[in-house]
Amino acid sequence: MADKQIVFSDVEQQQVESIVIDKDKEEAIKYLADLVQRFKGTEGHACGAKPSK
Repeated sequence: MADKQIVFSDVEQQQVESIVIDKDKEEAIKYLADLVQRFKGTEGHACGAKPSK
């Protein structure tokens, strides 16, 4: 599996800081769910995207 690099924009960094400062558990869970999707990414294929079933 290829290494992945996640880059946070200034706005995203401010969002994380805001969640931490406010101790907003609900917002933190939403943010982590989005972040997990970024980590997963998409599966590639030599001939293009993986076909859906």
